[in-house]
Parts: sequence; structure tokens; C-alpha cells
Amino acid sequence: MPSKTYSSVECLLILLLTSTFAGFFGMGKGTFSTLVGAKDVEKVPELDLTKIINENVYSKIFVRKREEHKLLVNHLQSIDDYGKRYKMMKIGLDEVIRIIREEGGKLRGNKITAESEFPKLQELINALALFLENTCLFGEMVLHFPDMSYRILKGVSDWRTLMTDALNYTKAFVQILDEKSIELLSLLNQEINEDQRTPEYVNPYRETAPQSTEKQKDKPKKKSKPKKGPSLSPTKTEL
Repeated sequence: MPSKTYSSVECLLILLLTSTFAGFFGMGKGTFSTLVGAKDVEKVPELDLTKIINENVYSKIFVRKREEHKLLVNHLQSIDDYGKRYKMMKIGLDEVIRIIREEGGKLRGNKITAESEFPKLQELINALALFLENTCLFGEMVLHFPDMSYRILKGVSDWRTLMTDALNYTKAFVQILDEKSIELLSLLNQEINEDQRTPEYVNPYRETAPQSTEKQKDKPKKKSKPKKGPSLSPTKTEL
């Protein structure tokens, strides 16, 4: 069977999803396959990452990765062709689900939690970083492209439970996450779990977003500006 090929843009998307400490691990110049396998991680020279990466350092790296996520969302929004955007979204969501399953298994197996000590093994540091980052990236994609995301995810029977568990796990790392990412995860929980939504929750990116029942003819000249993203009122919500 011929190997699957990707365009240059698709490769950049996969690289964003699968690499966090590639520079430290010596994996930055490899192919897609060298970025994801645990066996490949074991082949590179051993580094004492405890002298390089700790909780405080990674929290700063995390913020930079989140900026990259926003650039990716902007790029996806700039794609007018539905088929091309769908293909990119499918590649992204498929990779996120795979990463959450694989890296989540490593974290559970080694009892890595928000309360435990920051990992010292490079494979576990990378597993935690990939898990946290991809959970947030999943949130960006589903919140900004909800209808397309659900069409793609409908073939994954357990995705809702999987990602609800992932966002709850990720949300506990308050010592690493920035405030905007914590808010994102609260919005994501409401988006994918209808029973968790507050009456004020609105996602304007939905194709079937409910329209206001107020009579607009009473205020014909007043036009409200479109919202830039999912909104929550009040801003802080306990889950």
C-alpha cells in the first residue's frame, strides 16, 4: 500500500500538532514518522531536561504554543474552499484524537497529574506538553468551526467522553495554563456538553446559531457588531 503523502501546508499542521520539544530532543529535522514514535524518542542522545525544562519554564513555552494555535485558526478561516478546509480540519482533528489517546495513556500509566511532581523523563515531559497543547488546540478548532468539526467527529464514537476527560485533566494544570486557555476550556466544555451550558452561552460560529427573538423593527437603525467568538456571561463559570 502506498504511503500517505501530505502537502507542505498539511505537513506544517502535523508538525505543529506533534512537536513541542523537538529542538531539545534532536527531532526537528526528521520526517513525520520520527516525530511521533516513543521508540524514536529512545534513540536520540539522552538529555537531562530537568536542567532545561521545569514547570515555570514550560508555562512560558505553553503560551507561545497557544499563539501558534491562533495563527493556525486564522489560516483555517482564510481558506474559502470548503473541501480544502475540511481536509485540513480532518487531518488536524484526527491527529489530536490520536495524540490524546496515546499521550494520555502514558500519563495515566505513570500517574502524572496536576498534583504530582513535574515529570523528569523526556518522554513524559513531551507527553504532558502534547496532551495539554492539543487539548487546547482541539478547543480552538471546535469552537471556531463547530459544525464542520462535528461532521468530522461523528465517526469517532467516544470523542465527546474522551475530550471531556482531556479538558478536565488539562484544566487542573492551573500552574501552567494562562487565563485565556482556562476560559477556552470552560467554553469548550459547554460547547460539547449541552447539559453543562449556561443560559447565556452562545457560539456565533455555529451555522444554526439561534437568532435573537427581539423584534428588530423597533430598532431599525441600530446594528450590533458581530461577536468574534464564543461568549460566556458571566465571564467566570465554575464547572
